[in-house]
Amino acid sequence: MTTAAPATGRSSRSDAPFLIAFAAAAMLYMGLDATGLGGPWMASLKILPIAVLALLARRSLGGPTRTLVLAALGFSALGDVLLALEFPHQFVFGLGAFLLAQLIYAGNFLRAADFRCRRFWLRGAPVLAAAFLLAQLLLPAAGELALPVLVYLVTIVAMTLCAAGHRGDSALLFAGAVTFMASDTLIALNRFIAPLPLAGTGIMLTYYGAQLALLYGIGRARA
Repeated sequence: MTTAAPATGRSSRSDAPFLIAFAAAAMLYMGLDATGLGGPWMASLKILPIAVLALLARRSLGGPTRTLVLAALGFSALGDVLLALEFPHQFVFGLGAFLLAQLIYAGNFLRAADFRCRRFWLRGAPVLAAAFLLAQLLLPAAGELALPVLVYLVTIVAMTLCAAGHRGDSALLFAGAVTFMASDTLIALNRFIAPLPLAGTGIMLTYYGAQLALLYGIGRARA
């Protein structure tokens, strides 16, 4: 393949096997998860789509961008595994792994962000408003987890704002960041407010979609 499939924002023909494998792995995991299956082997299956994205990033990106994207995907996969296993404080450990992933994504996007442009404020204002409302809803319900939840909320909002301010063609990148926020919002609502119908499927569908959009979005924005 060429070295710039995500860098151009267009998937070349040689991306097709990766995208097919990604979609197949994601659908397989979501389908099995919807049946209630569990166990360590499901954790391995859960991270398979992220592993496919890491292979695609390794082939398609270069320099510090590739390193940072691979690190973010790695911590995301670690968070997936921690949240899928049953052990004391697994939610906090999983949250911590994803917090590191969000910090790395934010640092990557910050390298080319412009917070003075009108586009940033048009994108960022609704994100801040939604985060404020979400904090008011979740923090009282989170109990002893209120502080970790607040720290994570601030971090993912920062990541989204860095994506909002990214120069270049950053619409896909921003969409991926917002979708990541939506996925985490579903997790929080399902855990702290009330069980949601088909929560697992909705969470993973938005999560996998967000990671794919971030990968292609960062390449397109930096082209």
